[in-house]
Amino acid sequence: MSTRSLRTFVANLVLCALCCGSACVAGTARADPVAPNPPPNEAPGVPNPGPEIIAGTPGSPDRLPLSWDWAPFSPADYVITGAAGAVTLAAAIIHPLPTHYLQGGILFDDAVRNAVRPSSIQTRYAFRDASDVGLSLAAVWPFFGDALATAWWYRGSRDTAEQMALVDLEALSISGAIQGVTNVLVSRERPYGQYCGTPSLPSTALDCGVTPEYRSFFSGHAAFSFTAAALVCINHTKSELLGSPWDELSCGAGYVVAATTASFRVLADEHWASDVIVGALVGTLVGYGVPLLHYRQHSFSRLRTGGLTLQLVPSAGGAAVLGTF
Repeated sequence: MSTRSLRTFVANLVLCALCCGSACVAGTARADPVAPNPPPNEAPGVPNPGPEIIAGTPGSPDRLPLSWDWAPFSPADYVITGAAGAVTLAAAIIHPLPTHYLQGGILFDDAVRNAVRPSSIQTRYAFRDASDVGLSLAAVWPFFGDALATAWWYRGSRDTAEQMALVDLEALSISGAIQGVTNVLVSRERPYGQYCGTPSLPSTALDCGVTPEYRSFFSGHAAFSFTAAALVCINHTKSELLGSPWDELSCGAGYVVAATTASFRVLADEHWASDVIVGALVGTLVGYGVPLLHYRQHSFSRLRTGGLTLQLVPSAGGAAVLGTF
């Protein structure tokens, strides 16, 4: 992943952190007075079934507050996230190795490149810029769309939003670390590299420097966008953020953005087809693997059974069990 792309990605994460405020609104309920006589359409002695609950309104099932029933983000997770983030940043700064262990196209790379590569360099730059936009959208959606907007604001659970955002950050950091280290060690030349030093792409161009030119394998845009798509899917599946069919549509939309972003990297002549395929595979594995490690560990301090939630809370004598329903 190039330094330019990393700056774009880090800027979006910082924007996510700055936009997370702390505001909670609590509502109170007031009982309506009992009418002296039943309404004309209600037979005497028949109990009133109560007001109709409309989906999408406060109090309806899809607006009930979420509950994080999994193990909370641990100190070890903070260490892993910080270390992975530091490796990602360092890999973006360090020059790729002078020995190139993978050169040119392999398997179907040349055939795909010859079939889809635009002839105009300006068109290729347009696809490159569009892929940056796709990466930005994919990277911030798990934080803005799922954690902040849906889990916290729409479903009313700050705790779930915080835990979800931390897991998302951990997965993206690990994905970035794997991609960055591989990028530096393999030191594969980008497809456009063969044109560096020609009239169409002078050797003095920024794209032809050692650091940006030899970072083809594997695609950071594909890895990050597919990690984010997997996070959207797993968060909507495990927490049922919006309910069916919106959870399924959110998952599908995430993969549409990821696939489009990865494809644009090939059209921009920034990566070989094999680069984006490997990036998509790694991103999907990390995007599912890291959250599933958290979702398989239930919290020992909270137990849910039907509509009743039992939670272990501190008390003056030590600990007490609090039940809410």
